[in-house]
Formats: sequence, structure tokens, C-alpha cells
Amino acid sequence: MISWKTLIATFATLLLSVTVWAGKPISYTDEYPYFWWIADCGDFWVVDDSWEIDKVNEFYDKDGNFVRLQLIWTTYDDIYRYDEPEGAHLYGTSHVSARLEFDENGDEIWTQQGVVANITIPGYGPLFLDAGKVVNNVTNGWEIVFSAGKRHDWNFGEFEALCNYFE
Repeated sequence: MISWKTLIATFATLLLSVTVWAGKPISYTDEYPYFWWIADCGDFWVVDDSWEIDKVNEFYDKDGNFVRLQLIWTTYDDIYRYDEPEGAHLYGTSHVSARLEFDENGDEIWTQQGVVANITIPGYGPLFLDAGKVVNNVTNGWEIVFSAGKRHDWNFGEFEALCNYFE
């Protein structure tokens, strides 16, 4: 049986959470290209000509003050040799759910989880793979305060395999 204290505490918690998140979210979608120079392979460059789609929800309190942002992004990567755009291509897709909010000290906290990057070279395996969850304190220079998953730092030293693929 639920005690009156538990019931009152639960009701108070719900009431406070509704008060803090009182404003209706502003929702929108953005789409845009990215172009990255990924690897200098000596005689040629490997580039990533990608497209990103962001679904954004901005939350404000009842006074109109920004409270948090929720973002779901999907990126479609197209990696190829810059001087041979009609040649071989590698493709990858990433899908991430992210949130920007403030901690008890007022610091901006960025949390993202999902597959941030996933590029695989046939016969070699994953070159860029960042999957899992990372929490950064943006105010403190993107300090990592929590990390669980695989290869959040990526391994940019493996460009030899990427260059060999496009030779």
C-alpha cells in the first residue's frame, strides 16, 4: 500500500517537473551538407561529402528562458578520392540522439548517444566507429564526464588502410 507521504512526494515531483518544463517546445528540422578533407594520401586526398538531417526540439520555461535542447541527427557519409569523384566510394550512416541542458552549477552539459560515426573498409573493418554514449561539460572545454561505448576518440592513425583502399 502506498503511504500518503509517498503519494504527496510523487505529486509534488510531478508538479515541479511540469512547472519547470512549462513552455511548449519549438520544433524544426535542418538539413545541410558537410565537406571534410579526411586524409592526405600523398598523391591524392580522401574526402567526405556528407549530408546531415537534424530534428530539433528547443524547450523553454514559462518565462521564455531556454531550458534544454533535444536533437536527433542522421548523417549520410560519402567518402571518395577527391581527384576521382566517379571512382570508388565508401558509404556510412550515423544516427544520434543528443541533449543540451544545464547542470546544478549552470554548466552546459552535452549528452549524445547512438552511432556517431560508422565507416567500414571492405576487407579491413571499421575505420571510423564511434558508438555508445558520451557526456561532455561544454562549459569546461568539452570535458568528458561520462563515456561508455566504443572508440569515442576515433583512430585517425589508420589512414593507411583508407589510402590503400582508394589507390
